[in-house]
This record gives sequence, structure tokens and C-alpha cells, in this order.
Amino acid sequence: MIYAGFFRRALALIVDTLIVMVPTLFIFGPVVAAQLVALGGADVNSLSTAQASLLGGTIFSWQLVFFALMWLYFAFFESGAKQSTWGKRILGIKVVGAHGERISFARATGRFFAKFLSYIIFYIGFIMAAFTSQKRALHDVIAETYVVKKSYEEGQELPPTTPHILWLVIVCVLWMLLLFGGLLVSLRLSVTPTQLAAEQAVQRMTQLAQNGTRLIEPLRTEGMTLFYTPEGYRAVVTDPVSTRKFTLFMQNGATQVCCQAFPFGDCAATGVPACE
Repeated sequence: MIYAGFFRRALALIVDTLIVMVPTLFIFGPVVAAQLVALGGADVNSLSTAQASLLGGTIFSWQLVFFALMWLYFAFFESGAKQSTWGKRILGIKVVGAHGERISFARATGRFFAKFLSYIIFYIGFIMAAFTSQKRALHDVIAETYVVKKSYEEGQELPPTTPHILWLVIVCVLWMLLLFGGLLVSLRLSVTPTQLAAEQAVQRMTQLAQNGTRLIEPLRTEGMTLFYTPEGYRAVVTDPVSTRKFTLFMQNGATQVCCQAFPFGDCAATGVPACE
């Protein structure tokens, strides 16, 4: 087959990204590190407007330079005599036009910016290269380009290959499930132990209220004790971080739980709004 496979293209992209990233890291990395040291490791949320602007401006400049270098790198080399970036050369592949010809700088630029469509649809545009006819990614289709092995000569036929649309759909669905599953896990991991303990108490109190259960005696479970009073439900929860206790309250007829008492901390740490 004359077309470059998905994994070969992916490895070339990784190599090219590192080639551009490393120089910018050496330039901007020490600057950002020096600014952080000068700020004394202060919490980002506690920085003054001037400090935050300086740090944010440096990071933005870093991203801007990296983006500009990536564009010029890909556009210059893919439209050059070798028709390939250094990463593609290492992997033995190159970019050609609709008739196998060398593409122009303008088309190489368009091809580069078309990749952002692949990024914003969760990289599915890149995955297409494994399953479409002629192994074309979304940006290849847009720019009318092909990625072929370096042994390909201009004028040779660019024959169609068998597409695998069903496999493309299956892989994309699995990929989306993996992405969203990872997102849910990361969100779950970002919940603090205090918030998790409060969340569990809120769930128990809500369940009791929905079932209309009136506790005659305190209900003790691991880390919390639930009460029912004429005013509503209360939960005394042990904070797993400080081991101190805080109280949550759900008034009769209400649908929301509030934080009634957290004498040695801030109700905001529970993730439950304070009672008015």
C-alpha cells in the first residue's frame, strides 16, 4: 500500500510536536519558573491583578509562540522539496496533492488550520485516517491532500482503498465513552473527602425525606448520625479531614439541604450552602 497508516502518522505527529515544543520549553519554562519562585508559591487565587496578569501574559505568549512555530513548521516543510516534516521523514512518509504533486504553502497552511476541526470534535478527524478510503484524515479531505510513503513518485495513481465505516463508528463511540468516562472519573477525584462525606449525608437525608421516614431514634452509620426533629432532618457528620463534626439540616417540606453548623471550618468546604 502506498498510503501511510494511522500509527505511522500518529508517531510522526508526536515527533513533530516535540521538535517544536522543546525549544519553546527551554525559552519560556525558566521564565515561568522564575515568576512562580518570585511569587513564593502563592495560591493562584490569591495573586494580585498585576501578578496574575504578568504570569498569565507569559503563559499566553508561550502558547502564542508555540502555535505560530507549529504553523510555520508544518506549512514550510510540507510544502518544501521533501514534502514532509522531520517527523514524517523519520517515519518515511510525505504529503502530496490530489494528483500526487507537491502542495503549495497556502494549501499546507489550510491543511494545518483544518486540523483544529479534528481537535474540537475530540480527535475523531485524526481517527478517520485509520478507516477511510486512502487513509485520509479530516484535514486531508478538506485540503485535498494525501499522506503517502516516501517511495511514492509524482504521477503515480492514488487508488481508492476499502473504507471501514462500521469500524470507524464503533471506534468513535468507544472513544467518546472513554473520554466522557475519564472526565467523570476526574471530576469525581476532584471532590474533596469533606465534600464526599457531605454528599453522602445529603443523599441519605433526601432519601429519608422522600420516603417519609420519621426516625424515632438516631440512625448511626459510618461517619454520620441522622436525627429527625419537629423542624426536620439533621445529620451530624464527622469531617474525614479534620475529624471535627459539622451539621447539615433539611427542613420539613424543603427539597434542599443546608449546612447549619461547622464551628471549626467553613461551610463552603462541604460544598453545601449555609443555612440562612
